[in-house]
Amino acid sequence: MCFDKKARVSLIDVTEGARKGTQTHDMSPLAAACYARALTVGAYINANLKNKSDRFNLIIEGNGVIGKIYIASEDGDLKGFVEEPHADLPLNNGKLDVENAVGSVGEIIVVKDLGLKEPYIGRSNLVSGNIADDYAEYLLKSEGIHSAVALSEYITKDGIQAAGGIIVEALPDAGEDVIFILEDVMTYFTSLSKMMTERSMEDIADFYFGHLKAEIFPAEPITYGCHCDKKIVGIVRSLGKKEAEDIVREQGALEVSCDYCGRKYRFDEKAIDALFKNGKDN
Repeated sequence: MCFDKKARVSLIDVTEGARKGTQTHDMSPLAAACYARALTVGAYINANLKNKSDRFNLIIEGNGVIGKIYIASEDGDLKGFVEEPHADLPLNNGKLDVENAVGSVGEIIVVKDLGLKEPYIGRSNLVSGNIADDYAEYLLKSEGIHSAVALSEYITKDGIQAAGGIIVEALPDAGEDVIFILEDVMTYFTSLSKMMTERSMEDIADFYFGHLKAEIFPAEPITYGCHCDKKIVGIVRSLGKKEAEDIVREQGALEVSCDYCGRKYRFDEKAIDALFKNGKDN
C-alpha cells in the first residue's frame, strides 16, 4: 500500500510456474512469452480471491497465431495452456512479437466461481494484444479499477529466466498527484524481468515504492499444479457405462488427456467395469 493507502501495488514473480508450464507443453519462445504474461495476470486474480475454494478462469481470445490462452485456478494452485504452443513469428524490433501473436481483435474474459448461485463473468475487448494494456482495460471497463500494468519475461535459448509483473491500482482516495507519481514510477519497468534476475521482488518493492509512504506486506507463495486426477473418474462416469464400453470396444481403450498438464489416462475393459461396478449407470 502506498501514499497512506491511496494506492495498492502488487509485485508478482511467476518464473517457476512459467518454466513448468512452458516445459510441459514444449512451447516456442513466443508462446512462452504470451503464456508467462497471462500467468502473471492469473496469479494476480488468484491472490485477490477471498477463499481457497474460490476459483477463476481467464481466457484471452485474440485473432493472432497463438489462439486462445487459458489460465485457471483450483484449490489455490494455478495452471494453464495455449492453443498453439509451437506458434512463431519473426522478431519485432528485436523482441518477441507478443502483440501480433495474441492479436488486437478479440476479448479477455474472466470467470470467477465464488461459491454463489451464478459465477461472476467479466469481459472487455482487447486493445493491443500485449496483454498488459488489455488487462488494464479489463480492470477499468469490467471492474471499475484505474490501474497501470507492467508484464515482462526474460527468455534465452535456455528458456525462461524470469517472468512476472507489477500491477498498480489507484484506490478511491487517490488524487491526480498520486496517479502522476505512480505513472512516472511505472516507466522504470519496461525491462522488469531482466531486473528480476538481479534482485528480488522484495528489493524492487522497497527501492521503487518504499519511499512513497508505503507499507510492504510479506510475500505470498504462488503454487502451480493440476488436480485432474481428482476429476478423471467423474469425467468418465459422466459418459455413462454404455458409451464408455462402446468406446473401449471400438478403440481398444478409452483415453483421456488433460489440456492443462498433458497427463494421459487410459481405461481398458477391466478398468471400466471396476469404475461402474458400484454405480447406477447402465
